[in-house]
Amino acid sequence: MSRTLLPWLAVAFLVCGIDARANDAPGEPADRAATVADQPADGTPAEEESEEDAEERRILEQVMKEHAAEQASVASIRETADFQECRAIEPPTGSGKVLAFHPLSDGGLVIATGAGQGYGEQSVAGVLASIVGLAGGDQPKPPTNALMWLDADGGQTRSAPLPFAAKGVTIAPDGAVIAVGDDRAVVLSAAGEQLAEAAAPHFTPTEDELATLREEIAEQHREQLEALRRNHDGLVAAKAELEKVPEEQRTQRQKKELARSDAMIQSTEAYIASLGDSPDGAVASGLANARTIHRVAASREHLFLVAHEPVGHAFGVWRCGRDFADPEKIIGGLSGCCGQMDVQVIGDELVIAENARHHVAVYSFDGEPLRAFGEGSRTDVRKGFGGCCNPMNACAGPDGTLLLSESNGLVKRFSADGTLVDILGAANVEPGCKNSSIGISGDGTRLFYLDSAKGRVLVMERKS
Repeated sequence: MSRTLLPWLAVAFLVCGIDARANDAPGEPADRAATVADQPADGTPAEEESEEDAEERRILEQVMKEHAAEQASVASIRETADFQECRAIEPPTGSGKVLAFHPLSDGGLVIATGAGQGYGEQSVAGVLASIVGLAGGDQPKPPTNALMWLDADGGQTRSAPLPFAAKGVTIAPDGAVIAVGDDRAVVLSAAGEQLAEAAAPHFTPTEDELATLREEIAEQHREQLEALRRNHDGLVAAKAELEKVPEEQRTQRQKKELARSDAMIQSTEAYIASLGDSPDGAVASGLANARTIHRVAASREHLFLVAHEPVGHAFGVWRCGRDFADPEKIIGGLSGCCGQMDVQVIGDELVIAENARHHVAVYSFDGEPLRAFGEGSRTDVRKGFGGCCNPMNACAGPDGTLLLSESNGLVKRFSADGTLVDILGAANVEPGCKNSSIGISGDGTRLFYLDSAKGRVLVMERKS
């Protein structure tokens, strides 16, 4: 297992749209990541590769080549597509980032703003400051979560406070605005007046069901710990075999394998320690995760809420009334990554961008599967969806078509039966799995794409 750690980590970074060579100096070869790791530290020639190492290198180089081809294709589309990026809609000063949005019928947008939900400090200066304690003192006041209505030029016309940081925003056929985030959901009128609010309306287990759920999560925790400990014991045994060779007699390859074993053992031990022997933390975390609402869609009569299923890693869809009454789980077992699972009401159907399966699944409002289309493709962006998890988000086109976004910035247009019509544009965004919400104006002349990394909405206009 340790022999494949570094190559497969690189593969994971690449297929998820993360450029492992983003900080390389200009002009360095594309296979730098594949060659540097195998060079001896003292500069002596590398030992002859084993068949296993050669296969690892071949796989890594192939994935890197496919990734480079995909990036080049996206860059070409960005320059030649019908829709070209022309400007960005920034949130008002002091309001944080745009976390979600939805187009309005008059050409404007409703945006949800607030504190960005990042993955931690990204800058070297910020990390060093936190380590040495330089980040103290007066800190800026965190932005207040809010909904804002913008006109077609991006000017704010009104706003309403939100009691949470939004993960999703949608607009019902009657103009009502629904926002979700954490374990909360609210419905507001088109004028911004709050009509309804609920906490985890989809999560309504009885006491007996809750007790069963707690035991299932606890059992999952125990099984995970046992598997990790077995893996740890295997790593320790493998390291012991490597250490039988006296240090002064070890080859560069053996030294590298020993270093890999040490790293994996430490990582596994840290993970085991983070889980703890008691399942109490896992149960609390699992229940909180099950209560969290990730996305929302609305029909004239119903709301459709996306959340994690209580046990395991799949997503489900719950249907309830516009007042959150009578919740019912109608779809389960959806596969998504990075907390992303978009659902949209398009006509009288539910359209779900099931990103980890590289396809789109279409259901009735009762949860009956109707059809699915799509496949993964890292080499041909017109044949399938790239990266590890795409398509990310969906919206209805003004002409009855379906628009789908990918996390690399692509926006594709499909017919109702799943046939690719064309690629409309490619927003200039950082790659990587993330919320990639899209929208289109009613007249079909402007595309909107959420630049979640920078907390803004990119506008692409059709070329005249």
